[in-house]
Amino acid sequence: MIPVGTLPRHAWQQQSPCDTACSADEPRTAPRWLRAVKWCAFVTVVIVGILTLALAYPLGSRARRLVIRGGARSMLFALGVRVEPVGNVPLRALVVANHQSLLDIVAIASIAPAAFVAKADIFDARPVAVLMRAFGAIPLRRESLHELPARVADVAARLRRGNTVAVFPEGTTYCGAHRGEFRPAFFQAAIDARVDVVPVSLRYSMRLSGPVRGARQSAVAAYVGADTELDTLARVVGARGVAVRVHATETIPALEWAAAGRRALAARAEAAVFADSEFLSAPAERVRAPLAA
Repeated sequence: MIPVGTLPRHAWQQQSPCDTACSADEPRTAPRWLRAVKWCAFVTVVIVGILTLALAYPLGSRARRLVIRGGARSMLFALGVRVEPVGNVPLRALVVANHQSLLDIVAIASIAPAAFVAKADIFDARPVAVLMRAFGAIPLRRESLHELPARVADVAARLRRGNTVAVFPEGTTYCGAHRGEFRPAFFQAAIDARVDVVPVSLRYSMRLSGPVRGARQSAVAAYVGADTELDTLARVVGARGVAVRVHATETIPALEWAAAGRRALAARAEAAVFADSEFLSAPAERVRAPLAA
């Protein structure tokens, strides 16, 4: 197999301006004993969760959804991350969200168990691959543009069967202080399957230290630049007071946007996601599509 990193980039592939400097100053105040407890709890939750999910598979989709939702919340709790859910996601919908972290999948699964479209190179690490498969992840090799139509058709088929599917239309991860443009490809799947699109805003924060109350937006969970999966998890384990706000902002009937097209639908969903969060920058060259059909 050709290493992903050696494949040439195509013209449509997103490139994030974020790197490890974005999260370098995030405080790691958890003592060693607490970090050890978090790691042990995380590994235990992953093992027990996979075994429980295997037992739940013969019991039907409802049992699987309950196990995935409970396992996702337990996983975040083990890492010391508090989930702040806002809004609801229907069972049959295309969920679209901003992308910052490996934990985005777990955060969304904590409120809406779904099949996820994820970059294929994450599946190269066997332990991570097992976990991703358990969450119903769909591998997408972003460096191979010719694979995209097949993945879009796969998502549309799953939506027609009544499943919920989640995608990250930015195409890559950002630290949270920067953001990318929503690419329209997977919005066609929602139009073809005649399902709703649910924009979900993900925002990670960290509790302020000292006498000041409140929290600030944080890049502690970012997965950018040269970060590995272990680097991201280690930062989260080493921090205290981390929370993720998972806000299902609204429900957009994709069929009503069929005439306007997938680009207009993508722009509408993008506006809903980023209007809810304090993202500081967007691509300067962006020309926005109309926000109304």
